[in-house]
Amino acid sequence: MRYLLLIATVFLTALGQAQTTQVAPDTLFRFLEPAAVTAVRATERAPFAAETLDAEEISDRNTGQDLPYVLRYTPSVVVTSDAGAGVGYTGLRIRGTDPTRINVTLNGIPINDSESQAVFWVNMPDLASGTDDIQVQRGVGTSTLGAGAFGATISLNTLGMAEEAGGSMMVGGGSFNTFRTNLQWSSGRMQSGWAAEGRISTVQSDGWVDRASSDLSGFQLAFNRVWEGGSMSYTIMSGRERTYQSWWGVPEVALEGTPEEIQGWGDANGYSQQQIDDLIECGRQANYYTYQDEVDNYGQDHQQLHLEHQLGDWRLSATGHFTHGEGYFEQFKAGDDLADYNLPEVVQGSDTVSTTDLVRRRWLDNDFYGGVLGAERRWDRAALTLGGAWNRYEGAHFGEVIWARNASVAPGPAYRYYDGDGIKVDRNAFARFVQRSMDGRLQAQAELQYRGVSYQADGTDNDQQVIDVPRDSATFDFLNPKVGLDYRLNDEERLFFSVAVAHKEPGRNDFIDAPAGYADRAERLTDFELGWRRNTDSYAWGLTAYHMAYRDQLIPTGALNDVGAALRQNVPNSSRTGVEMEFGWQISDALELGAQATLSRSRIDAFTEVIYDYGVNFDEYNIISVEHQNTEIAFSPRVLWGGQLLWHAVRPATPAGIALDLEWATQHVSDQFMDNTGKAAILPAYTVSQLRASLHMPTAKDGKVLDRTRLDVWVENALDAEYSANGYTYSYAAGPDFYALENFYYPQAGRHINVALTYKF
Repeated sequence: MRYLLLIATVFLTALGQAQTTQVAPDTLFRFLEPAAVTAVRATERAPFAAETLDAEEISDRNTGQDLPYVLRYTPSVVVTSDAGAGVGYTGLRIRGTDPTRINVTLNGIPINDSESQAVFWVNMPDLASGTDDIQVQRGVGTSTLGAGAFGATISLNTLGMAEEAGGSMMVGGGSFNTFRTNLQWSSGRMQSGWAAEGRISTVQSDGWVDRASSDLSGFQLAFNRVWEGGSMSYTIMSGRERTYQSWWGVPEVALEGTPEEIQGWGDANGYSQQQIDDLIECGRQANYYTYQDEVDNYGQDHQQLHLEHQLGDWRLSATGHFTHGEGYFEQFKAGDDLADYNLPEVVQGSDTVSTTDLVRRRWLDNDFYGGVLGAERRWDRAALTLGGAWNRYEGAHFGEVIWARNASVAPGPAYRYYDGDGIKVDRNAFARFVQRSMDGRLQAQAELQYRGVSYQADGTDNDQQVIDVPRDSATFDFLNPKVGLDYRLNDEERLFFSVAVAHKEPGRNDFIDAPAGYADRAERLTDFELGWRRNTDSYAWGLTAYHMAYRDQLIPTGALNDVGAALRQNVPNSSRTGVEMEFGWQISDALELGAQATLSRSRIDAFTEVIYDYGVNFDEYNIISVEHQNTEIAFSPRVLWGGQLLWHAVRPATPAGIALDLEWATQHVSDQFMDNTGKAAILPAYTVSQLRASLHMPTAKDGKVLDRTRLDVWVENALDAEYSANGYTYSYAAGPDFYALENFYYPQAGRHINVALTYKF
């Protein structure tokens, strides 16, 4: 990597000595945006693959579903929903990478959970309604805070402030008893320099999957003051969710089997008769959970204070943040061993009871806080950005038994059967330098990021295992260099190339569950990106070729620890290689066409699969090791394409006239393997479409035209495709003549409708 830095130094020096005098007209600096946002974003000519959605595009895609669904028509994105209709627990993958490998920031502050490294969008209800713009960087991208970007970065900006007073009211609903409301307001900029705005939202839905209901609410409040050369912004965003769980999925037999086959499978796999009847009756909509309060009940509050000031040629910024989250997952357990809850056996007359029915709650109570400092300096043809951050996470994990069938079992009404703590400190510093040639054609960018991570945990885990992760055993120091070039062929075309390195530490479960030596190595990614863009008045297209080479990537191999928890193991070499294509065409004043496609190849060079043979009588087990070579990485579709055709069906004769837009959007996702072995565990290909109709009824007031009333109708899965967007699999043996491969799927809803009526004031 030292050679990459040497090459960057040579290029930057050469650019400074280039001839001619004209600077290209595109933007090198974006000082009009909040400093906290620009510091972590790619500019127009940054040598990375990036897409930015503005407020209008977000509004067109904001059906009331969770934020991942706003991004589903950007390149290489696949979305899924546990409840099948996009409300509740949802997720996305970009270039095949899962949410724990996608860095997400809110106004420059990381919102990935520090321990699991995932993002739980359900904790931020109706977030899309309060977001001004979203940038998605694919690959490693530019320097940012928080978890390492091993597939993409999503940057959300909510710091935009309306300069004029106003607001909007929205009421919407749709299939599955979905209902949502939204009220937004803005004070406008006052003479004192102050401005304020707020949002309050509610979303309720029964979900498509049986019992997979969601009850979500949230609010957003922001205060901003500007003065000559500077500004201050304080924001608070709060969300509450009560979501009935549906994360078990549906077994394959329920999708294809007869009632007799489902009954036999359920009996063999320990399902209750109620669960078996549910599989037979509901099929694709079945939910494993039947307890009425099998819910996730969680609240999360984000507070941020942003300061920035222009001091001479330097733009200085400072941000302080605090996030508090608290909540539980409630669950009924039938016939569990008392020993699993650290409880003694109960003697009832001449009988000794060692099991009981009970209700438990697994709690998480955490705080995440820290500070960010930044500085930007610009010259005529160069820019320097410096940044640093310190963040600390403190998380308490504990479980309570709130009810047991035998009253004497639990010592109290809220007996804690496990209690553990985790502390994570994340330090970050980076420098980014951009230099442009005198003619503006060639631009070079070099970055160097340091990231230091330390994690420690102690106590007991939910399986009664002692947690002992000393800080010294989970401390990592990473250096992540990035270099790239952007070259303008002419006013319409540009080429770019970049090489970027990222590292990623193991997650909490890797430390807690794994025996020594399983997850002690961090992952490393070297990302090569080559892009070609052309943008004219009537059409635009782009090609991006990428090669993402991983070292020590952590993957599930089928291995379990001594209490049955799944383990991830490092594999020496793996990679993702692909080509992304984008196209947009203004066919006429009334027609617009957009298209995206990704062709990719993902590979693990070699790994050892672990299969457990439990013997004919399930009284012992042996480990079967299977060597695999050159297999595909799970959930990495080879082909992904989509298209959108927008028809401005009614164009107003005057700015205050009525307008009607109709849009057809389609996405195709090819077959995906659900594990890394390339065996029969396949998530079948699917094609899903959406029809959108938007009726705009503006009015004129004081010489201004306001898009005062808007009616949106979205027909989701318009062709009523029967498909699953996610799944999982596991296998085991029981003697020499029995091998089982169990596949579970997350089916998605058929044709359904969402409607929203918005009134602006």
